[in-house]
This record gives sequence, structure tokens and C-alpha cells, in this order.
Amino acid sequence: MNTKRRSLAGKMAAFCTLFIVLATSIQSAFFFMGVPIIVGLLLSLLITLPLAFFCCEFIFQQHRRVIDTLTNGLKSLYDNDFSIRIAEQRHLELGAAVHMYNKLTQQLKKQRQTLNQREILLDSIVQASPMGIVLVDPYKHIVYFNNESTQLLHSSKLDGMTLHQCCENLPPQLQKSIMQAQSGLISFEHNDIKQSYYLSFKNVMFNHQPHQLMIMKNVSQELGQEELHMWKSAIRLISHELNNSLAPISSLTASAKNMLEQNKHLELLPDILQTVNQRAQNLSEFIAQYARFARLPKPHFGYHSIKQLFDQVRALYPFELLESLPIEQGYFDNTQIEQVLINILKNAHQSGSPVEHIAIKVIKDYHRLRIAVVDRGCGITSGNLHQALLPFYSTKPEGSGIGLSLCNDIVHAHQGQLKLKNRAQGGLMVEFDIPLRDTQ
Repeated sequence: MNTKRRSLAGKMAAFCTLFIVLATSIQSAFFFMGVPIIVGLLLSLLITLPLAFFCCEFIFQQHRRVIDTLTNGLKSLYDNDFSIRIAEQRHLELGAAVHMYNKLTQQLKKQRQTLNQREILLDSIVQASPMGIVLVDPYKHIVYFNNESTQLLHSSKLDGMTLHQCCENLPPQLQKSIMQAQSGLISFEHNDIKQSYYLSFKNVMFNHQPHQLMIMKNVSQELGQEELHMWKSAIRLISHELNNSLAPISSLTASAKNMLEQNKHLELLPDILQTVNQRAQNLSEFIAQYARFARLPKPHFGYHSIKQLFDQVRALYPFELLESLPIEQGYFDNTQIEQVLINILKNAHQSGSPVEHIAIKVIKDYHRLRIAVVDRGCGITSGNLHQALLPFYSTKPEGSGIGLSLCNDIVHAHQGQLKLKNRAQGGLMVEFDIPLRDTQ
């Protein structure tokens, strides 16, 4: 029949009692044998102390084995090995610690299995993504990538390579944008073919170190289809406008011909001719807008006064300058940048924004000048921001869809970017940058 063993304190008390009784008995025996008391005491201690030492060693040996096992188990946990379990012995004082160790090991093992399953699922999703995903460390070495990124970077093996090495086979414009971490839509011509890429760069923490996450996608086909759709819309728009102008002109000229043939109501001819002339002028202005967009000339760069530029624009569309100008001159085409500001400010005034809330802020950013135009108008409907810069796209019934697209082309010709962003409290912010000096 199994009985519960005593605790460590109980064992020690029993052995101490036994040793005291044994030592007393030995000393009494020596006393009856005529041995002096001190000599008998020393002899009894010499006999009982080694026996006490070996008994204590026997008592602690089992506990020491459990402590060593716990130590080894904790080392395994530190090395992410959760497979070691310790047999539980309820009679030991360390039984509670052993029980908690086994529970902790089981819990960590379940968490690790769940985490591994989630990592496998997330990796499967990332690998199946149609967008290239690349993670680089602070030294620009690639530490993670998916299958699509190998196709976009034209490299079958990216692990351990630097971002610069992976970009060597890319077109120069795309390579420059990646190395400078320029987020946004990048368009260029390569081998006489127009290509467009979407790039996004985010700073993230990985293994307690700052890393950079790059997301890229070749959107040339999608934009090509969108551009074709826009051109079809433009053709329909032009056809509609031509019909709206030519139909009344044809009707009025037929009426004028009948008047001349019948020699009646000749007093109406001046009004008819004036109406025909007005319709012809409106049609001419409409066609001229599209002609200017199609034949945007190359910018004539030069050093121009920024203050004078803003003064010229303020005379047409008033605005508030939020801060003093950080620099006096910039290197740009004065006529084209003036047109950009006029188009943006015109949209701001037509957006329903109070005039006092239309403002411009100018910031010097290294060798570039960043200009932000803000208002408190209706903004742009969420989801349509990416379309607002496309040709012939307009949210206004009377809009031609040329203004912002023309501004975007002018800013790109100045090696800059035009960005649109809805403001938190309502309104729109249009930001673009221009050079401050000749960098050629």
C-alpha cells in the first residue's frame, strides 16, 4: 500500500530526533564504560555526524534532481523548445513549481503552433498577392520578398541582396524612384513603350529594428485601359459639343438663306449672324482648350521671383499666404507654373469654400520648393482622388476635365509630383513641388 511520504521539513525533524537519540545513547554507553564525558561526547559526534551528512545528502538528492530538471527545462524554453515535460511528484515541495512549468510549456506550445499557422497563412496570402512586396533592413538588404517582386525586379533570387543590386536591371526612371523611396504613381517611357508603376514605402519595426516595406505594382495595362476609356469619353464629349454647336448654326444659316431668297424679315439677319458668330467663338474656345492640352510645350526654365509670381496670381484669385516665403527665387517656367496656380485656385474658389479659407503655404525642402493650396470646399469624393488627375475626368457638370490633368503634366515636366488630399475638417489640399535651382 502506497503512503504519502513526509515533507522535507518532516524528514529533517525525524532525522534530527534520531541523531540526537543515537548520540545520547552512544555517549551513555561510553559513560558506563568509564570513558570521560568530553571524550565520549567527541566520539559520539565523530560517529553520528558522518551518518547525518549522508542522510541529509540522501534527502536533498531527489530535490536537487528536480531543480536541475527545472533548470534544463527553462533553458529549453529560452531556446524556443517546448517539448520537455517533467514528471510530477506530489510529495515534493517543488511539485507546484513542476506543475506550473508543465502548464506554461503546454500553453507556449499551443501559442507557438497557432502563431506558426498564422505566419504560414499570412505568407501564403502575401506570396499570392498581385503586388510586389519587399522588406529591407536598415542597411538596405532584402530580408523578405514575395513571388511577384521577383518578376517586377527581374531577379530570381533576392534573399540577401541589396536593394541597389536588385534595381540594376530596371529602367533608370524606376530605379531612381525606388532608391529615393518616392511613393506614388511613376510613369515613363522605356523602349518606346509607356510604363506606369505604383510605389509605396512604409517604415515598420521588425525584430525590434526599423525596416522599410516597399510595395510595387505594374499598372501599365490598367492605366492603358483607363486612358483608352478616357479618350473614348473625350471623343464622345467633343462630338456632343460639335453637334450642339453645328446643329443650331446649320438651322440659323438655313433660316437666313430663306429670308434672303424670300426677301422677308431681313431685320432679323443681324441677330441671326450674331448668334452664329457667338456659337462659332464658343466652339473655337472649346477646341482650343483640348488643343492646348495635347500640345503642351516643354518648360522654359529660368530664375524667377516667387513673390512676383504669387502677386500676379493673387490679382486674379485672392488667397492668404500662411507664412512668409522661405526663399526669393526659383528655377521654373514662370508661365506654366502661373497656369498651375491659376487652375488650382480657380477650382478652390468654385468648390464653395469661403474666400478667407483659401490659402497657400510654401516650404523649402532641400533644393525643391513645396507649394500647398488649401481650401474648405466640398473636396473630392472618397475613391475618386486617383481619377481627378486623369484627362477629361471632371466632377463638375460644366467641367472639361483638363485643368488638373494639365497641372499634373506641367509639374511632372518640372520633375515634381502633384498630390491631392482631402482635409480632415473638410476641403482639399493640392500640393506640388518645383525646383529652386538648375540641377543639370
